Amino acid sequence: MTAKRGRTKIAGGGAQLGALISNAELQDVVFLELQAVRQGVEDVSQVEQPDVPMKVWYRAGEGQIQVRCRLEIQTDDAHFMADAVADFAVEGNLPTDDSVQQGFTQRIGVAVVYPYLREAVHDMARKMGVDPPILSLIAETLEALHPTLKEA
Repeated sequence: MTAKRGRTKIAGGGAQLGALISNAELQDVVFLELQAVRQGVEDVSQVEQPDVPMKVWYRAGEGQIQVRCRLEIQTDDAHFMADAVADFAVEGNLPTDDSVQQGFTQRIGVAVVYPYLREAVHDMARKMGVDPPILSLIAETLEALHPTLKEA
């Protein structure tokens, strides 16, 4: 599949996007990786910082669409990374138009995965005994992060 990179604006709607949203059902959210490195244990300043705090990918085909989000946050106390994927079953025909799949990813997929990522980062900070980073709500995140989308 072709990789698409760069900043994107929030995709528009349309009848196909509405149908995809109506026909998609969340099956599962699975974490692929969780990591927290405390300052002083390992030199967190040496950890390479991402160009954007959250990256987003999607993969669609054969009656399913998967949305993966990776959140990386650096604080004074620690470096956090949480990576999770949401798997949606799609009833009926899956639209093949990239803009429809991107619209679904941005409007539904990220909105489903992001709360899991926020909770994971907060939980890791609590377990490490450091102040948890305050992460914005999803609406602010979509506006501010301009997620990088690419087909995985």
